[in-house]
Amino acid sequence: MSDPPTQPGPTPEFLLLLTSHQSTLYASISALLGGVEGAQDVLQETNVILLQKAGEYDPARGFVPWAVTFARFQALAWRQRQTRDRLVLDDALFAAVADRLAIEPVAPNRRLDAIEGCLQKLLPDWRSLIDARYVHGESVTDMARRLGCSVNAMSVTLFRIRQTLLDCVNATLAAEGNV
Repeated sequence: MSDPPTQPGPTPEFLLLLTSHQSTLYASISALLGGVEGAQDVLQETNVILLQKAGEYDPARGFVPWAVTFARFQALAWRQRQTRDRLVLDDALFAAVADRLAIEPVAPNRRLDAIEGCLQKLLPDWRSLIDARYVHGESVTDMARRLGCSVNAMSVTLFRIRQTLLDCVNATLAAEGNV
């Protein structure tokens, strides 16, 4: 009785590529998911798939775009599992982010560091609104009711906070030469 032929494992070169691009993959996955929630899980799922597909990787092709393709599908699967629980990025926005990442991957930690730094600079009241909406998933309607304002006023406030964060992140990255 003979054993079935085993597939060779990933090459040391492939493992080096995979490990050296973990932060880029994490940043890309975070961008696809619209935040860091679930990003570590999706990264691990992506790593498993990439290791299984290592024999199919063509070194003549860029590693990051190839790997981000698998990350995109894993992020989509994660999103589908999450939609049962709460609202996430709509499919059109997800596709737009994924398409952009295929062309221009997110710089590993610079953007996340800039976002974290800018979140720390927010007024405490604004930070609590961001946390309520995007960390805890509170609806705009519930937030407006809780704070005694109209839904429109709450939407405008959240827009202004997001715009302030975007301006801060862009200024931070520009100052670092990473735009």
